[in-house]
Amino acid sequence: MASSLRYSTTTVLTLCASLFALPACGDSSEAEDGPNYDSTDDDVGTDSSTSAGESGTAEESGSGTAETGTADETGTADDTGTADDTGTADDTSGTADDTTTGTADDTTTTADSDMPCQELSGEVAPIPPDVLFLLDRSGSMTETGFDALDPDKTRWQSLYEAVEGVVDDGADEYIGFGAKTFSTQGLGACGVSDAPDVPIALNNAATLLSQIPGPMEIVNGGTPTVLALNKTMTYMQSYESDSDKFVILITDGRFDCVEDGQDDAALAEAVGYIETALADHEITTYVVGIAPSMFSGIMDQLNAMAEAGGAPSGIPGQEYYEANDADALAAALEQVVEDSYGKSCLVNLEEAPFFPDYTKIDVDGVSYELIDDCDSEDGFIYTGDDYLQLKLCGAACEAFGEVQSAEVQFFCDPG
Repeated sequence: MASSLRYSTTTVLTLCASLFALPACGDSSEAEDGPNYDSTDDDVGTDSSTSAGESGTAEESGSGTAETGTADETGTADDTGTADDTGTADDTSGTADDTTTGTADDTTTTADSDMPCQELSGEVAPIPPDVLFLLDRSGSMTETGFDALDPDKTRWQSLYEAVEGVVDDGADEYIGFGAKTFSTQGLGACGVSDAPDVPIALNNAATLLSQIPGPMEIVNGGTPTVLALNKTMTYMQSYESDSDKFVILITDGRFDCVEDGQDDAALAEAVGYIETALADHEITTYVVGIAPSMFSGIMDQLNAMAEAGGAPSGIPGQEYYEANDADALAAALEQVVEDSYGKSCLVNLEEAPFFPDYTKIDVDGVSYELIDDCDSEDGFIYTGDDYLQLKLCGAACEAFGEVQSAEVQFFCDPG
């Protein structure tokens, strides 16, 4: 794929403890009776590394009396006893080894555990999206004259080369690709199989290109687009994946395999499959039209499907991506694949935060927080009760699509 595609190889959350009550990352030094917390307040308690001169212990005065080294002066808890209680400090040597070295405020802890809450941060990248090519292999795809530079090239040959240019340039390392052709070879002009020709997978370019009809192969089916969408959306809905899902429909003709006078009903059915997939299963559909004839009614069909799919081209009056020659087809396919990667706004976390409500995510210098409604707010939501996956929403998702990385920050409950 052209270098305009910006892929990131960072796919896991790298975590480093930054809590003020924990040792620095990589610092494993401990006192005899436990960790030597670097951030314990000197005014609130001492540890075994604090000198007698700094703490005003009984050893400093030589007497261990309350006047020179009381618990109030050193900040040790009252229940451990003052110098008056012990009389001397021979057993402690000016340390707090047998007492706590701070209050509960010094180390943020969870309510249910003695484990300290860890404030963490790390870089994240999008989960690789899943993309299924839905390819028209009807008889009209054998027509030539589509490519002005190579008049003998068929539409199917141009389409094959466009798909090859996208998947065989490293993009399959970051995007899971699959393919389905319609009609299905061997099932007649209007037959479509339940399964895809090529199941979705990463590193799938070679398999995909070998399983769909080759560039010089004669394709000669019908255009059962409605049935193809039915079968495709059923597969995509049942396909288990943590990724965002996309369908790229590429066709050159209006529906056939439809009873006479039922064109409007067929279009409504096709649009219904696409709308349901988007609304109920978050499956986005792109539509690419290959040299559509303005007299065939196909433009209305393409526009309606593209608008329903949630990924219109942005050109007023032309919601689908139009390809009137081989170069335009290759460019359109590259654009929609790049766009699908940019719309992937799911990230996985290596571990769940201690306090999920206090997580923040920084995208391109802007900090976003947990929200209630992904459809109307800017921020993120958790996709499950295990808090191991985030979905960015609104402006956060748009920015994430541009930069392809973000910093996730886990904070502790300040209360």
